[in-house]
Amino acid sequence: MHKIPSPKLSTKKLKPLRYLKYAVLLVMVVLLPLLVVNELGMGDPFFCKYLCPQGVLEGAIPLSLTNAGIRAALGKLFTWKACILLAVIVGSVVFYRPFCKWLCPLGAFYALLNKVSLFQMRVDTHKCVSCGACAKACKMDVDITKTPNHAECIRCGMCMKACPTDAIQYKFGWGTNQIPKQQRSKAMKIHRIAALFLSLVLAFSLAACGQGASSASSASSSAASSAAAESKTEEQLLAEENEILSANDALWEKVFSSMDKNVTETTISANYGDFLLSAVEKAKDQFSDEEYKTLTADTEKIRAIEEQIAALAPAEDAASSAAAQGTAFPKFEGSDLEGNPVNNSLFAGNAFTVVNFWFNGCKPCVEELDDLNALNEKVKAQGGEVIGINTETLDGNQQGIDAAKKLLETTGASYRNIYFASGSEAGKFALNIMAFPTTYVFDRDGNVVGQPLLGGIDKEENLAALQKNIDAALAKDSAK
Repeated sequence: MHKIPSPKLSTKKLKPLRYLKYAVLLVMVVLLPLLVVNELGMGDPFFCKYLCPQGVLEGAIPLSLTNAGIRAALGKLFTWKACILLAVIVGSVVFYRPFCKWLCPLGAFYALLNKVSLFQMRVDTHKCVSCGACAKACKMDVDITKTPNHAECIRCGMCMKACPTDAIQYKFGWGTNQIPKQQRSKAMKIHRIAALFLSLVLAFSLAACGQGASSASSASSSAASSAAAESKTEEQLLAEENEILSANDALWEKVFSSMDKNVTETTISANYGDFLLSAVEKAKDQFSDEEYKTLTADTEKIRAIEEQIAALAPAEDAASSAAAQGTAFPKFEGSDLEGNPVNNSLFAGNAFTVVNFWFNGCKPCVEELDDLNALNEKVKAQGGEVIGINTETLDGNQQGIDAAKKLLETTGASYRNIYFASGSEAGKFALNIMAFPTTYVFDRDGNVVGQPLLGGIDKEENLAALQKNIDAALAKDSAK
């Protein structure tokens, strides 16, 4: 942008600003990526993300012009970067290389190496007449006669062209060999080729370092996950997941509301974080850049927690293995939403029990509440009962209970909903549910009958599948 054809103002009075790029290099390129890291030990490219306008110029603007979805997703960060881009363009019209002089961390890096560069400037003091022509010609505000290899010198050669006595020359290497005047043009070409080559080498080296750092980070992350898994129980880790979701409850409610109510086992990743990320991606048009960033960060946290859960010792995980396999409902002591005590004896009192797992922010869950109530009235005559377990009511969470009761009342659902401690075996069973709504059928002994139904029963095919499990449970009970 420095080649924009316009008169340029002097920056001599603005020399203190040149130190700003060193602060940018230290803070945004070195310190922040080292100190501000995510759960995987990785830092953001803070300079590229928050300050460099190149991404906006070459990426965001061209892509947004051709993609309506990208235009809709542009937020405050794009506005900020666009303002920086505009400021740089205006500054380049008025000043010579303002971004390179004042903000670019790569310029700061090059400046630090100027003193030891193989390609330097030399001033022959015997030929110099102190006319000041070189200082006037220098657009980087360097007096080469005083500091031939000043940190701000970019080796442009303007001072050499302006020198009337040919006192300024290029020097290659650490010796005293000077490059003759007739070879300077050739030398500059070689210098540029060498600079390009070294830049490529540096770029590839940094990429290799990045891969190494990533591998090291991954390794340390795995170690950290293992250590965390050893120090925390599964219920503690699951509680952390719930806290993450609760912290941005309004955003996640939007995500859950947009989910396909007919989720199947094939659509669910082994890692719940991946499942949530897929849901966020499908609903991303509903969110701003900052909201989308928040949601994806939450999914990364949950993915890391899920990896910790997977790394738990078999002995610790054995307690919930039966729940994971879905063979039987664990013993429990709990209450219904009215505060009445309830326990495993409810299974013994029914020929079969339909247990529906749901939560308040799940739109498909709420939409089937009236259907579940109708099913409850139907199965009463068969000796069955529909029971609801809202995962937001576990541990007697009063806020969750109040919200659940309101939803049940609004939809006219009067069947029993129960809760128990999240740290109990039954709590582990409930928190192990990865898709909502999910509906089980249990026999009189609390054993699972058939395969659990994933998705709402307001769909005819889902209701038919559920009825098949109910019929199997009735047949099993009649055979006793």
